[in-house]
Amino acid sequence: MRTAAEQQATYRLRLRASVVSIVVGFLVCLLKFAGFLTTGSYAILSDALESIINVAAASFAAYCIVQGARKADFDHPYGRGRLEYFSASLEGALILLAGVIILNESIPKLFAGNVVGRMDLGLMFTGVGTVANGILAAFLIRSGKKHHSMALEADGHHVWSDVVSSIGLFVGLVLVAISKLPWLDPLLACIMALWILWSGFRILRQSFFQLMDRASPDVVTKVTSAIAELRKPEMIHPHRMRLRESGPYVLVDFHMIVPRFFTVRQLHDLEEHIHRNLESILDRPVDLMLHNDPCTSNNCGYCSMKNCRVRKKKQTSQLKLDPQHLLEDISHPVHTRDRRGD
Repeated sequence: MRTAAEQQATYRLRLRASVVSIVVGFLVCLLKFAGFLTTGSYAILSDALESIINVAAASFAAYCIVQGARKADFDHPYGRGRLEYFSASLEGALILLAGVIILNESIPKLFAGNVVGRMDLGLMFTGVGTVANGILAAFLIRSGKKHHSMALEADGHHVWSDVVSSIGLFVGLVLVAISKLPWLDPLLACIMALWILWSGFRILRQSFFQLMDRASPDVVTKVTSAIAELRKPEMIHPHRMRLRESGPYVLVDFHMIVPRFFTVRQLHDLEEHIHRNLESILDRPVDLMLHNDPCTSNNCGYCSMKNCRVRKKKQTSQLKLDPQHLLEDISHPVHTRDRRGD
């Protein structure tokens, strides 16, 4: 199992990435507003408004990471790791708000037209900000995946959407500078607003799934494969598996039919074996809750234990361990239906 020192080190790395996001986001925001003040371009203003959202969301993500690292207590027996999903929800909502504000400002200008100036400086400010955001987005997404932080990963995807929109903005500003068409700048701002709204919707949808305990298919596959791989003969029938993610933690609980003559020490060692291997395979902290059911003669047909002193029947089949069978609920001690291989 991961030591307290290892968990603390991971927390510091996640917090450091969040602070980097705040600092870089603030500097990029200043650059973009400088571009707007220089040119008067509403397209650049829309980009700058989104950067404000970046800074606000990164600040809240840092708060969530700090809170999520606090130990479980009486009021929060499962800890505060799920606060990160609220961070992602807030970020998605703020992105949607930014898109609405940009549309509200740009649509009237679409018909009235907008004259821009000093496009050379505007392009320079936008280009430097876009490069900085691209580096930041790659850093945040990689850190979020590595340290299993949805707050960081959502922040990284948001920044990356800002990069994509800024690239489109840069191309559009070049066209504005060449064509001198007064309606092209607000049209570009409206297109960016629609892109921003789509990005916010995607982040909200993902965070909603997490808050509803929709397990990541990747995590489900890794956990079920790990249990099948590390299974010992005394792990007669793992079943009724449930899991949820809470910040960097994976909470796993399942029932398991074990030999009815096992001692408490043997059951404890078996649970430690499972716990240690799950953390190693997932490369993240695991909170394991295991419920042991004593075996009956109904399990003998697929039990592979050698020299079992209570065996009533010979082994005639192998138990299949796949996600469907690990997630199923079986009745005990009288099993009305047994899932077996041929």
